[in-house]
Amino acid sequence: MVDTTQPFAFRAFDYIFFDCDSTLSSIEGIDELARMKGKFDEIKAMTDAAMDGEVYLDAVYDRRLEMLAPTHEEIVAIEPLYRSTVVPHAAEVIGALHVAGKEVFVVSGGLLAAVRPFGRWLGVPHDHVRAVSLEYDALTGEWWDYLQDQWDQRTDVEYKDSEDTPLVQASGKSDVVTEMLGGRYGRTVLIGDGVSDLAASDVVDLFVGFTGVVSRPHVIAEAEVLVTGDSLAPLLAIVLTESEQKTLSGTVYEEVLEESLARFDAGEVVVRKA
Repeated sequence: MVDTTQPFAFRAFDYIFFDCDSTLSSIEGIDELARMKGKFDEIKAMTDAAMDGEVYLDAVYDRRLEMLAPTHEEIVAIEPLYRSTVVPHAAEVIGALHVAGKEVFVVSGGLLAAVRPFGRWLGVPHDHVRAVSLEYDALTGEWWDYLQDQWDQRTDVEYKDSEDTPLVQASGKSDVVTEMLGGRYGRTVLIGDGVSDLAASDVVDLFVGFTGVVSRPHVIAEAEVLVTGDSLAPLLAIVLTESEQKTLSGTVYEEVLEESLARFDAGEVVVRKA
């Protein structure tokens, strides 16, 4: 538990976990997929209900995909949307964390074919990104074309099912974070916007609620630390010690550190006793 009686006592973390949708990017990938298919309002209502904790995520996850029946090509098309809606300073923060010696991860209930390349674009290693992989129906195309394309997924194959993963459950991120850590020793922080992120607070040392894209009542009520502005820059002021901040001096990340400290001083980080 964070000791908020001491200034900056909550800093000094080794492993930083980011949610993707409405945290690293200002969109929800599944909602943008629904927009492509002309079902935005209906799917968004289901997504918001799950992220707000009004319904269980596993009750709507597959239902949304069944309603959309996306092709692999449509899912891949979400990734450039993630890039064009990247939250301010996300890439710079991740780069600064790497320079400061931190390991960075992305754990998302989004779709892997879009989330993983977005994570790589942000500088997160391939094997440090977890999201939901899908199965596709090979029989939607000619079988010989599919076999010829077995090393590069056909773009026209349609959604068949989602993998059996904890990430389609409201409390599943705890299991995935634990698995990704793989026995590493050190302090951990996760930043995200939804109740599925909040639910993982039992396996990390600090959960940071991000309200810069959307404000969810349960997250606001229960997060020990909130980042309330539209930028992820304040995270550096939370997770880096003063000596770690000095490692950014004279680097291309000095500017984002200054932005972080300025936003921290401006009140964009809210720290509350547990």
